[in-house]
Amino acid sequence: MFRLLSRTALPLLACALSITGCDSVPKPEGECRGAYGAQSVVWPIDENSVMSGFLPFDGTQGTQLHLAYVADGAPELASFGVDIHIPGEPTVAGAPWTVELLRQGDALVSQDTSRVSEWGAFTDLGRDGFSSVTGVPVEGTLTLDRLIQGDGQAQGRFVYRYETGGELTCTFNITDRLYFDDSDWDSGGGGGGDDDDD
Repeated sequence: MFRLLSRTALPLLACALSITGCDSVPKPEGECRGAYGAQSVVWPIDENSVMSGFLPFDGTQGTQLHLAYVADGAPELASFGVDIHIPGEPTVAGAPWTVELLRQGDALVSQDTSRVSEWGAFTDLGRDGFSSVTGVPVEGTLTLDRLIQGDGQAQGRFVYRYETGGELTCTFNITDRLYFDDSDWDSGGGGGGDDDDD
């Protein structure tokens, strides 16, 4: 499965490949809101969420949505999200489309593989699967309100429904260019260093 580079390397790579320049990249928008076990959560989308192309094993072109959320208040989760593989380069504009997701063993699978070929949930970069707190959702949905290849934008939401009756709804509005904060450059890309000039 495709995995992103480190947080430090990504902004540098994105800027090097971008024709329009780094400061024109909009910040990803979205959140996960709803039930997480016995608690109610609001988790913001991570700045590394991005839309990209990918090549599946059969060599055909595909589109990937890498959606990561900052799981505040859940110390057992380093991250929370999903890599969604969509065959080809579809366009969704005007009317949204929805795909149903069903539990199959320890995974969710799409009922329509012509629209979503793989649902790769993760709880940390490099660790596939779902949280031990909730387990695998009994079902879910992905709704794409907008997916434009030329504009490089993906907007929509996915919903997880759990055996307890709880739901977690995660929204996203991302582009095909990686966002970075100017302070990443100012602090040498460390994201956590001391910026004190005294």
